[in-house]
Amino acid sequence: MDLVEQIGALVEAQHRLSAADAEAAAMSFEDTLAVTAAGWSEDSARIVRRIHGGAPGALVPADQGADPEHWALTMGIAGHALDYDDVHLVSVTHPSVVLVPALLALADRNPDLVPRVLPAYAVGLGVNIALGKALGFSHYDIGWHATSTIGPLSAAAALSHLLGLDARAARNALSLAAAEAGGMQRNFGTMAKHVQAGQAAAVAVRAARLAEAGMTGAEDVFGPRGFLDLYGGPTPGQQPGRITVVPDTRSVSRKLFPCCYLTHRMIGAALDLHAQLTGGLSPDARIVVEVPYGGMRPLHVTDPRDGAEAKFCAAYCVATALVQGRVALVDFTTEAVHRPAIRALMARVETVEEPLRGPVPVGIDHGEVRIRIMRGNRCVAQSCVRSYPGAPDAPAQPAQFAAKIADCLAIGSHTTPEDFRTRLHARIGFDPRQGAAAPHIAETEATG
Repeated sequence: MDLVEQIGALVEAQHRLSAADAEAAAMSFEDTLAVTAAGWSEDSARIVRRIHGGAPGALVPADQGADPEHWALTMGIAGHALDYDDVHLVSVTHPSVVLVPALLALADRNPDLVPRVLPAYAVGLGVNIALGKALGFSHYDIGWHATSTIGPLSAAAALSHLLGLDARAARNALSLAAAEAGGMQRNFGTMAKHVQAGQAAAVAVRAARLAEAGMTGAEDVFGPRGFLDLYGGPTPGQQPGRITVVPDTRSVSRKLFPCCYLTHRMIGAALDLHAQLTGGLSPDARIVVEVPYGGMRPLHVTDPRDGAEAKFCAAYCVATALVQGRVALVDFTTEAVHRPAIRALMARVETVEEPLRGPVPVGIDHGEVRIRIMRGNRCVAQSCVRSYPGAPDAPAQPAQFAAKIADCLAIGSHTTPEDFRTRLHARIGFDPRQGAAAPHIAETEATG
């Protein structure tokens, strides 16, 4: 089967997740909604609420809020406002901040859909990964914001499964979503980046509802002069015919720091050096940060004016970790960005990106980040990090994840983590004792 046929078949099929896969999907909802609560009072979230209204709280079900599209837009913007939402290393996207608002925008309004929420998430993430492979890193490398190009299509597939659409209607939903897919890295460090994520969720809701109502589109949105041809970069990704599309829940990376994920290996190395250098940094030391090809693409900010820009500044994130041995939400306020000690150290940070050797890599999970502390030509300390903190091969520990959830809820909610989790599990049909809901449908195993 070609790519569009595989997606149609995946949407039409019935899926029951294993307990482990259902738990991973439920964690993605928990992570996303907690981060959304923390971002609820950010400027971008307040602006969209002022325009559209009808969204009384970040943790309030959509059936008590605005029109589904506007609700998904608002939640997506708030969920991405802090850049603390999860990441996928192959597709170079923030998948859950698109999938979760889109799915809840419809499932909250129809209890009959709740048993399909977690399987639909697995379908959407599987499509997200497949499209990331088909486009390849070149898509991201030339400046697309992959969350808002791939996201509308993957979420449209998820919603097609949620709504029980057949393969033909799912194809229409994909084409309708592709018609409005877009977003650019030039907006990174601004509120427009948050809007691009929210818009991806809203577009998916619109596309799926239109397809359900009978709106049609191209039979194969991935055919000649279609989505892959237009959005692909100069170096093609994997051949679509060689990609197998399967449900997935366990391949996302959960962020441990509220900034661009391409800074996280840098932060990990800097934290290690902070622990090594018990006597502090010498005033004449230079900090040399070496990153793999592509590692500086979104990190275009060199002199951040505020916290939003600092999230995309390698020097700021490295200096913050080196000075204080932590990087947290409080480090991304305007006041924090202009601390004299951090600014002084930023001036001594040098970044070096490796040249491309061989074919363009798939995703961002390649190479390693190394930080060397130099005095003259002598290296006095160094640290090297291969795995991204919170990635599947270096997962967040339960205590780390719990601390993140508690920190986010302390900012954006009056509920306890336990109450938040209990209400969320009921909302998405997850029983931690048994795995996913909907025991009446056939068992399939998600992979990841």
